[in-house]
Amino acid sequence: MIARKSIQCLLVTVTLLVAACGRFTGGNLDQNPDYIHARNAAAAGDFRVAAAHYNKALQAIPNAGQAHFELGVLCDEKLGDPVAAIYHYRQFLELEPNSERRKVVEGYLERAKLALAAKLPVPNASDPAELMRLQTENTTLRARVAELEHAANTVTNVVSAPVAPPAVAPPVVVATATNTPPPASPRTHVVQKGDTLQSLALKYYGTRSAWEKIFSANRAILPSKDQLKVGQQLVIP
Repeated sequence: MIARKSIQCLLVTVTLLVAACGRFTGGNLDQNPDYIHARNAAAAGDFRVAAAHYNKALQAIPNAGQAHFELGVLCDEKLGDPVAAIYHYRQFLELEPNSERRKVVEGYLERAKLALAAKLPVPNASDPAELMRLQTENTTLRARVAELEHAANTVTNVVSAPVAPPAVAPPVVVATATNTPPPASPRTHVVQKGDTLQSLALKYYGTRSAWEKIFSANRAILPSKDQLKVGQQLVIP
C-alpha cells in the first residue's frame, strides 16, 4: 500500500510538470547547437553532459518531441532516472500522438514505471502475509526469467552447432521412417495488444536487442518493425 501511494504521488508530480510545460516554437531542432552537442555527447558516452544539453535545447524548443524521446531514453537506460524518463516519454506521446513509434514508447513508459516502483522503499513487515506474497512473487519472476534465458541459450546452441560431416562409407541398411523423428514445428506467437518486437524478444530470448531476429523472420508480413497488428501470427526463430 505504501509503495502504491508513493508511485501515485510521483506520477501526479510528473503529470503536473507535463501540464505546466507550454507549447512554443523556437526554431529548427536539427539546427539547435545544444541539440547537436547533446547527441554528440551521448554518442561519446558522456551522458550527463548530453542530458544537460538536451534540457537546454528543450528550453528553446519545448515542443520538440524527438528531443523529449531521446532524453527519455537517456534518463531511462543510461542515467537510471525513471521519474525524468516518465516525464519525457509522456511529453513525446502528447506532442506526437500519431507517431509510428507510439507503441514502442508506451512500452518504454511502462518499463520506467516498473523501474520507479523498484526504487521505492520496501513495505514494512507489519503485515507478514503481504511480505510473504511479495517474496513469493519475486521468486516466481526470477524463476521465469531464468527459464526464458535457458530457453534462449538452448535455441542459440542448437542453431550454432556444427553439422557433422557425412560418413565415408554409409551403412547398407537404410533407416526406416519410424526411426526418423518428425521435423519440429516452427515456434509462433499471436500478436496481442501492447506487443512490440522488443517485448517479444525479451520474452523469448531474454534480451530486447534480439528483436531483429523476429523482424527478419517475418519481413513478408511486417512492413516495418513498429507495425504489428493484433491477431498476426509471427514466427519466432
